[in-house]
Amino acid sequence: MRAIGVRIALLLCVLVPACSKDDASARKAAHDSAHQQDTPRPPAVASKPRPRPPQLTQVTLKALGMYCEESCPLKVRTALADIPAVYELGFDVSTESIFVSYDATLGTPKDVTRPMLVAIKSAGFDPWLAKESWPDTARAAVQVVATN
Repeated sequence: MRAIGVRIALLLCVLVPACSKDDASARKAAHDSAHQQDTPRPPAVASKPRPRPPQLTQVTLKALGMYCEESCPLKVRTALADIPAVYELGFDVSTESIFVSYDATLGTPKDVTRPMLVAIKSAGFDPWLAKESWPDTARAAVQVVATN
């Protein structure tokens, strides 16, 4: 009888972690699916890059909930597309970070990022200004934003 109890206990030790991994995978799949359903499509026509301002200011924004690889950055990029202050934009979804550069003559990071934070929030994330610079690794993730 005791041998059966031990076998059942061992079986539960194997199955319970597998179930929790499946649950996490299912939650991530549901999150990605929800974002893909309401994600706007990028424009079909390529547009030219904005002229580079004489001096750029770099900021790092954090956005809680931005952990899907493709649809989350696309939603943020779309939300920030109408904000003319944004010159460069990049993402690190592993740290839920958004890297933005803008024309330094437009004002302080706190003032200039305010409409960016509102736009990111309207895209479904919880954003804030994390740092008034970029980490060393950000340059590889950043691209010049195109205009319409």
